[in-house]
Amino acid sequence: MTDHATRLAARAAALAKPGETVPLIEDVGLFSAISTESRLALFYEPVAVIVLQGEMEVTIGSAVLNYAPGTCFVGSIDLPVTGRITRAGPEAPYLALSIALRRDALADLLAEAPQVIPERGKCYALGPMPDQLPQACERLLALQDAPGDAPVLGPMIRREILFRLLRGPQAAALHQVLASDPKLTQVRRALTWIRTHLDESVPVHDMATCAGMSDASFHRHFRAATGMSPLQYQKTLRLQAARRAILAGSEVARAAFAVGYESPSQFSREYARMFGLAPSKDAKRLLGADSEEPA
Repeated sequence: MTDHATRLAARAAALAKPGETVPLIEDVGLFSAISTESRLALFYEPVAVIVLQGEMEVTIGSAVLNYAPGTCFVGSIDLPVTGRITRAGPEAPYLALSIALRRDALADLLAEAPQVIPERGKCYALGPMPDQLPQACERLLALQDAPGDAPVLGPMIRREILFRLLRGPQAAALHQVLASDPKLTQVRRALTWIRTHLDESVPVHDMATCAGMSDASFHRHFRAATGMSPLQYQKTLRLQAARRAILAGSEVARAAFAVGYESPSQFSREYARMFGLAPSKDAKRLLGADSEEPA
């Protein structure tokens, strides 16, 4: 790490609470983790993730991304993903800032920022931090020592961070938050529909009909946008929802049926494939220690 990166990580570590996301200002949080034991189930709404320390492996469909210090992820569409902290510990926790990407906050900034043509269908990107972004992050963290300044300076620094991202390798994905691509709009409509019908066995044809697309076109554009097939997206959402229910105290069979599984054995197999353990063993492991899943 450079001296500047070391200072930034040290300031973040002083504010962090392992296993929690600490809110810093509106739409900005600081996540910290010290355990590398369990797999994380994450649901990304449009978000930017800036990695300050440690490493995390994130799987989106068949793509495996390595969140390393000095990298930044931008996702412009709702994505269910799995993750695993691969480098962290009590003395050097995993630390990452997350910034919610709101359409209204981005609209005027995109109008003023350098123009970048969004890559059709590409809805996420991981790359190195753009120049001047670490300095903006350091000013953001410093605001925690001056809470009276945060209401005025916080939105300005958040805006600067987004502006810096628009000048880096994440720019095309960031532009997709407001992209007017009609195919992407149709895919987004299907994503919402899938989330509200998790407990139903929905054929892909019905998903395509909801999106207003042919089956073949729907498959192609859905995979381009999310990195996974419609059924894989649906299955990931179902397993994540069931995991949350089990951790909240639901019986395994009841959680499986609630998200559309008719076979408990199939549910257990697919759950173990995603999270590394059978449902009951996974719950025992997570409930026996502090869960470290970002809020």
